[in-house]
Amino acid sequence: MNVPVLSVPMRRRAVLGAGVIVPLAALYGCSRRGANSASGLAKLHIATPLVPHSGLLHLASARGFFHEYGLDAALLPEIHGKAALADLLRGKTDLAVAADVPVVIEVLKGAQLSIIASVANSSNELVVLGSVDRGVRNPGDLRGRKVGVTLGTSGEYFLWAFLVRNRIAPQSIELVDLPPTRLVESLREGLVDGVAAWQPIRHEAELAFGDAIVSLHAPDAYDQSYVLVGFSDYVQVHQQELRHLLNALMQAEAFARTEPQQAKAALAAQIKLTPMTLDPTWQDLNLKVEQQQAQLVTLEDVATWAMARGYAPAQPMPNFVSHLTLDALLAVDPERVTVVQ
Repeated sequence: MNVPVLSVPMRRRAVLGAGVIVPLAALYGCSRRGANSASGLAKLHIATPLVPHSGLLHLASARGFFHEYGLDAALLPEIHGKAALADLLRGKTDLAVAADVPVVIEVLKGAQLSIIASVANSSNELVVLGSVDRGVRNPGDLRGRKVGVTLGTSGEYFLWAFLVRNRIAPQSIELVDLPPTRLVESLREGLVDGVAAWQPIRHEAELAFGDAIVSLHAPDAYDQSYVLVGFSDYVQVHQQELRHLLNALMQAEAFARTEPQQAKAALAAQIKLTPMTLDPTWQDLNLKVEQQQAQLVTLEDVATWAMARGYAPAQPMPNFVSHLTLDALLAVDPERVTVVQ
């Protein structure tokens, strides 16, 4: 069998993708965008997925760290990062938090986006869940099968990397495009033979199915970051607010590091999970504000894949350094930036 020309890169940072099955209740107040609120605090609107990977944003909101740094930050809840990024592109919000895959795709399509910082990473979270009853017990059993995945997300990129790592031609499986809320249900209904899943969907499925499913891993096959992103023109003229925002997120990071049990309980409450359901994600998750040189490798790898998949026109590799906003984080804590300019 021919292995695809694209290869899984060996140099990586850390992995992350996310989604969660929750109702989008009005968890956070979201008023119209404006420069300043009546309280005198600088107003920001941030589209933020209700997932653990956005934990620093949720913790900063819950603990009042935004206010401490002079910000009236309203979090617009979404079910996953691709949806949050869509809010930004539609002009509904000032900033968004998303996994790197949808951000790269939009950059390739011409969106003038700037990554302000990575806010989370993980190295072994995504898996392919296979239905044992339908004959899936090891990676090779996926050939000729239907696999559910949310197209254009980190879940799909991980699935591709997983297949290549296991010398399985991606074209040998049938992809079924499903929203995160339908992944587990479709597996239960037998509409697919497996799904590419992130936490906490993965944990919920493993509990619900027990021995009826197998979790197929590919450690470090895909190193992904969750990033804070905005339009370049907005970012350029709001450097002061961004510095305050990064300080608030770093305070949330310190809280998660020094008081992990309190932080886990607070985050679980914010995203409507039980602490027990959140725990597996929490163990794998590195909540940290940074801009690392190694991230550029992943962005280029994702771009190569996205063009091959037809998500964006074929083109020369973008200079992703130009899509990183470094000044704000350099002003706050230069040791967190290792990008070579």
